[in-house]
Amino acid sequence: MSLKLSLIIPVYNERHRFKKGFDHYYAYLRKQKYQWEIILVNDGSTDNTLTLIREVKRGKSNVQVVSYVNNRGKGYAISQGVKSAEGEYILFADIDHSVPINTIESFFNYFKNGHGVVIGSRRVKGAVIVKHQNFLRESLGRGFTSIVNMFIHPNITDATCGFKGFENKIAQKIFNKITVYDWAFDAEILYICKKYNIKIAQAPITWTDVRGSKVSLLKDVANSLKGILKIRVNDLM
Repeated sequence: MSLKLSLIIPVYNERHRFKKGFDHYYAYLRKQKYQWEIILVNDGSTDNTLTLIREVKRGKSNVQVVSYVNNRGKGYAISQGVKSAEGEYILFADIDHSVPINTIESFFNYFKNGHGVVIGSRRVKGAVIVKHQNFLRESLGRGFTSIVNMFIHPNITDATCGFKGFENKIAQKIFNKITVYDWAFDAEILYICKKYNIKIAQAPITWTDVRGSKVSLLKDVANSLKGILKIRVNDLM
């Protein structure tokens, strides 16, 4: 492959945060010597996010756009981006850039050491949290990771961090099997990795809470529990 990195950024109604977030990623990558692409996935936005995406795309051959009408969830958006990704490695990250893009350089070292999947973690040695989430959101994140440890994968320290990297061939295999597209899609990724004995590295990150999350606590927590159940039922069937 001529491209080293495909960066997938899912966006849904992000008109207030989009430009700043895109500039963060693009400004860094354009300085790199390796070949790369950014894949912006518009997950059925109803504001002017798609217009903003088309504006930043103009004149940039290394920025790709995937868009569809109905909102399907972050997991679905990323799976659509993976289908068109041509990089040797695939990374997905959030538009809020709560994890700085230069973190990808440490991920490359894990890939070279034989890991097929690298996930960012706020709870391993070396991780730094510059600004915490509010107490309730952080507690729910830890609680979800505990559930993942019990029912999905026992050794994961941070299931919900939105900064994950994959070898391309492994990403294609994983996302071809994804069936959960809401908040629990991270858990299904981890379960598929466990099922197929895919080697996972948990990399320390520097993380900063950024306001504007689209997560609805009550709704998404309930859906995530349903998602865990669906993952196990799918496996049994």
